[in-house]
Amino acid sequence: MGTRSKKSRAFLVWLCFFLGVNLFVVLAAVGWEHRDEIWNEADDILPIVLGDFKDTSIFKEDMGERFEYLMRYVSGTGYMESYVFSFSNEGENLLYYAENLETGKIVGNIEKEKVIAQGAATDPQSGEVQSWDEVILQAGYDYYLFYNGYSVLAQNRNRTVNVYDPRSGYQETWLNPYLHKSEPYPEIRILLMVKKDITQVPYAYSWLYHLKQMYLRARWLCLTVIGVVLLDLVLLLTALVKRRAKREFDRALARLSGMLWLEVKAIISLFVLAFCFEVMRGSGIYDLGWILSMMTLWWFYILLVDLLVNRKQFFTHNSITWLIGRYRVFESKKPFQKALLWRIYALVVSEIVLVFISFCLTAAGTSTAPYAIPFVAAGIYLLWLYLRKYRKMVTDLGLIVDRIEAVKDGKYETPSTVPANSDFRRAWDNLDQIQDGIQKAVEEKLRSERMKIELITNVSHDLKTPLTSIISYTDLIAREKNLPDNVREYATILLQKAGRLNALIQDLFELSKAASGNMVLNMERIDLVRLLEQTLADMDEQIQESGLTFKVNMPDSPVYIMSDGRRLYRVFQNLISNALKYSLKSSRVYIDVVPGSRIKVEIKNVANYEMDFDADEIMERFVRGDKARSTEGSGLGLAIARSFTLACGGSFNISIDGDLFKVTLGFNRLDSDHGDGSDQGGGSSGLKADDLPGAAGKEVESDQGESDQGDGSAGLDLDQSDQGDGSAGLAESDQGEGSPGSDDTDDAI
Repeated sequence: MGTRSKKSRAFLVWLCFFLGVNLFVVLAAVGWEHRDEIWNEADDILPIVLGDFKDTSIFKEDMGERFEYLMRYVSGTGYMESYVFSFSNEGENLLYYAENLETGKIVGNIEKEKVIAQGAATDPQSGEVQSWDEVILQAGYDYYLFYNGYSVLAQNRNRTVNVYDPRSGYQETWLNPYLHKSEPYPEIRILLMVKKDITQVPYAYSWLYHLKQMYLRARWLCLTVIGVVLLDLVLLLTALVKRRAKREFDRALARLSGMLWLEVKAIISLFVLAFCFEVMRGSGIYDLGWILSMMTLWWFYILLVDLLVNRKQFFTHNSITWLIGRYRVFESKKPFQKALLWRIYALVVSEIVLVFISFCLTAAGTSTAPYAIPFVAAGIYLLWLYLRKYRKMVTDLGLIVDRIEAVKDGKYETPSTVPANSDFRRAWDNLDQIQDGIQKAVEEKLRSERMKIELITNVSHDLKTPLTSIISYTDLIAREKNLPDNVREYATILLQKAGRLNALIQDLFELSKAASGNMVLNMERIDLVRLLEQTLADMDEQIQESGLTFKVNMPDSPVYIMSDGRRLYRVFQNLISNALKYSLKSSRVYIDVVPGSRIKVEIKNVANYEMDFDADEIMERFVRGDKARSTEGSGLGLAIARSFTLACGGSFNISIDGDLFKVTLGFNRLDSDHGDGSDQGGGSSGLKADDLPGAAGKEVESDQGESDQGDGSAGLDLDQSDQGDGSAGLAESDQGEGSPGSDDTDDAI
């Protein structure tokens, strides 16, 4: 109901506008048609509206003529008898009296004593008595015109009229000569008196009554025009105040006219103009031509509203775009590649047809040549549409390429989009689905990794307390005296296996901290060459026992990098241990330090088994190259090495070429004169032997401040802060067993 009421209100407001404009145009046209009459009678408009008949020009002219007739009659200067005798037809509407005091000639329909009295007064200076004639206005009469021999006097509605004033209107009547005559007529007396309410004379034709009827008709016409003007103003003001409602109806008109093609609108406009011109040439303003003119006006108003509301669509909604739309429906059923080819073919065929038609019309003669212009314009417009569509395709294709590049870089925000009618909209929607799938997969993987890290951290921490108790009490049992040999052997095996489990838990804990970013690092300037030499020296005993030949190629001068020395020591230790464990017997292991702005450390060895895995697979946690697991190891060595390297600001890459296994570490090199403020001393790395994890029987302080033993037995640290039950704390060392090549570094190579 509300919507219908709004529509009705909009229609009523627009109807006010429609009627107001029509009335304005009609009034303007009528005024222009009668402009001369209105200009000539402009002085009578106000008296007519105010209802003062005796102040109109036609009444004044009549009084001037009657005055002239009486003047000529009594002065004997003309044959005015018939005119003067016609005054009797006015009956009581007109009282008149004229007298020539010299000749005694008198004419009138009333006695002099009733209408003219003698007034007198004494001059106070000279004492002479002065007399003059005074008019006695009869009852029922409100106008008189009197000539006393020297001047003309007039009164209307008890108001004296200055007939000598040019604005009085009497200057344009027959009174004008008597108003400006230098010689008066002292012997002449003329009086004209008009009744207040002029009535019809039943026995004769009253000219005054006829003039009164003309005045009444003119008054009715003026009041009607004023009323129409006021009504027009009210209608236009209503439309102006309620212009929002009017615009709603204008939009409705624009929607209706917008359904027509541009060519149809142009043809209708030309037809209307031509027909209106032909009719107006032989027609007046009040006939069919006037109606056609108003229809033409409103037709072009609708076109103007259509242009303002629909804007570009006013021009684009034409037969060509309609045909293109139908073609696109056909094109949408084709595959994308074929659709683009069909589009080019359709353009070429259309241009050929339009050129052919234009050529035929031009060749037929000058009379038909102008008809070729629309076809030429259609060809140009069609080509412009294709180029504009091609430009949009290029823009949309650029957006898709940019989005693919952003998705590749992990940027999933889409600040822009392609239009709904784009040829690449389907591809854009498919990219949306692909992006959503990738984002969900990444989020799921991150959530899984986070849960895995939390699980490992929690489980590792929860296992430390009971494992510490097992190691402690097993060690106490092994230290008991007088134990049977088999029991002591069992206790020793338990200690070894518990130590291995301790190392595994410690590795899990370290790995989870590195993966979660919670690892505390001590970044300092270190000499990479010295660190690698010290690692090889600490593992020299194992290298000698392995039977492998190590080929080490390092620069003689220090190579400084910014890293955590203890973590990086652990990385090199894990990698060398893996090479010792999984290298082919009697083969060579190559360690190269390649200097440059980006320092590279390469460790290469030949595997003692077939490597049927890729680099990404071997770096996963708990993955071992020895799938039969015939050797001891956790499968965390490379994962720890990679996590520590990345945490220290380096890069970690693995490559496999047949049986050749190669690990490459990369670090940013520091200038030799760059330091962190510590005392390096003569090229020393600043890393002390005591800072490194235990190797070859050395006691090493771990990143947790806990110790481990290098003699194969489980190291105990009774740190109560890590325990909740008062049992001995498990040392969080970098090595679970005393040897640098312990099982925590066992990986598949």
